[in-house]
Amino acid sequence: MYKEIIEQFIAAQKAAHAAYAAAAAFERETVAAIPDHYRSVELRSEYRTAQELEKFCRSVASGVVNRARREFAPQGARLDIAHEDEYKRAGLDIDAALRAGKVPDIDGLWASMARRYGGHGGAELAYQQAAQRIISGFGLNRKREVKRTASAVVLRKHVTSEACYRRTARKVGYYSYQSTADCLSGLATFAAKAGHQLLAGALSQVNVHDVEYNYREKLSYPGLDIVFFKDAWEFKVSHQVADDLMLFLGEYGEAFMQEAA
Repeated sequence: MYKEIIEQFIAAQKAAHAAYAAAAAFERETVAAIPDHYRSVELRSEYRTAQELEKFCRSVASGVVNRARREFAPQGARLDIAHEDEYKRAGLDIDAALRAGKVPDIDGLWASMARRYGGHGGAELAYQQAAQRIISGFGLNRKREVKRTASAVVLRKHVTSEACYRRTARKVGYYSYQSTADCLSGLATFAAKAGHQLLAGALSQVNVHDVEYNYREKLSYPGLDIVFFKDAWEFKVSHQVADDLMLFLGEYGEAFMQEAA
């Protein structure tokens, strides 16, 4: 399928070149007295045409990886797949193929990812990645005790904040954007896997770039309260959800817990 797409693009390039060449020839015949540097029709060089084809092939390959992320991730989960790693695994070298006058084997790239992530492969990796994001976000390890109260298990995440312009509210600091988003994404994936769909849906809707809060303000979700401090977010997880979370981390995050210890 992808080979045919690229072949169609190459055919379009050739047709466009032929059309421009015909237009250029017609201009030369019609207004022969005009010097070449004043002519209106410009023919694209072979170098620019090759660049365009390479860019197109890379775009197609990138789209295939993005397709794998969507199709092989379990519902409500995020699956991270590195482009270059998959290219190497599939033996895809776009530059080398084009230099040899061949169509890059992007169908082979898709087949490689389908073998690796099809079935339960994608789900297993997505859950492992989610567990790693949670463990990293809260700094969990086997030597660190988790705070428990009568009503909840308390997990604290370092989140820097900064003042909102002309408002008393605060927002997530620039350097905490990614780690906070990753932690929330991991929790949303866990919640979906554990059957806490309302919590999963709520966490998936949180955009850390838009969140504004006041000191000690609380957001409440099914089974989870988040309390905001100046340089931390405190996650108060109900015992039922916390028990499911510990089971999830035990199943999918064991290796990361050992590394963090």
